[in-house]
Amino acid sequence: MNPGRHENNFDALRFAAAAVVIVAHAYSLSLGYARIRPDDPVLMVGCAALAALFVTSGYLITASWETTSSPGRFIWKRFLRVVPALVPMVFITLFIIGPLMTTLPLSGYYASLFSWQGLVSAPFFENGAIIGLFQGNPVTNVNSSLWTIPVEVFMYGIVAICGVTGLLSRRGVVPGLILVNLLIWLPWYADPSLGKVRFTLYFLVGAYLYLHRERIVYDVRIAGVLLAVLLLAIATPYVTAAGVLCIPYLTLYFAHLPIPFLSGFGRAGDFSYGMYIYHYPLQQAVIQATQDAVAAPVLAVLSFAMTFPLAYLSWNLVERRALGLKNTPPSALARAYRLRVETLLSGGLAGGDRIAGKR
Repeated sequence: MNPGRHENNFDALRFAAAAVVIVAHAYSLSLGYARIRPDDPVLMVGCAALAALFVTSGYLITASWETTSSPGRFIWKRFLRVVPALVPMVFITLFIIGPLMTTLPLSGYYASLFSWQGLVSAPFFENGAIIGLFQGNPVTNVNSSLWTIPVEVFMYGIVAICGVTGLLSRRGVVPGLILVNLLIWLPWYADPSLGKVRFTLYFLVGAYLYLHRERIVYDVRIAGVLLAVLLLAIATPYVTAAGVLCIPYLTLYFAHLPIPFLSGFGRAGDFSYGMYIYHYPLQQAVIQATQDAVAAPVLAVLSFAMTFPLAYLSWNLVERRALGLKNTPPSALARAYRLRVETLLSGGLAGGDRIAGKR
């Protein structure tokens, strides 16, 4: 996805952004969104971190398209990056955290989980009411972080469609998509929930900055001006607009800084995705178990300490191995799996025949 990944700071940047999201969620989940102003500094920093993740995604996914030989391989690589790690996280949430934390009898929990309403609501974990999870918490969602996954997948589709049709290389296409998104966003600007459409803008601007990377200069003076604009806008109603204007350049400026320690940060592994998908239900479980008696800073430390080992295992046991298959087509994997099953079955039958012969 990024051939020179140890020549830049993308891994360090995504790790830091995921850690900031963990801190922001610890704060918002312990207090409840009803008690937090939309312009709360912690909430805004968390949104900025999420925006940085979308910027890097737009930049790196567009790079992945350019270095991938076919649409099928592109889709396969995206599948391997998103889905394999998601499956065990869903399993742990629904079959370990869920039974331990539910207020329903276990029979009622599983009946609700496998009901039509449970199956419809489970994938995105907007509210745990159907399975009796976290209803006494200030926020009742099970894993609201996952709202970004379908948005990301949708943007992957946009990149693939534009790439296949040759539109990605046309000068005005990505700016046109950015303009369309702006026009969709503006009517919802004041609504924090609907205003989430702005995160697709970050993805598209990241894609644009990749496509024009040879013409864009990352200069400390430009970064300084944009940072000043962003800081001055914090106390104004225009902070989200300033974020869309300033955060993409600042994110990629930092990503390209020549800092040897940070450029080698990802050699141990890319733990940002695991941190992002696991932290929310763990925080909710701690809040419920302690009856929301843990202060937000303590919750942030606890949830990071609980999340990082899972992210580490996710990377080493699932994500890294899945990504190792990115050059192996699904058809080859299916043939290998079928051959393995046939070998095991034939070995079992042969062993049975030998035992029968001895008798």
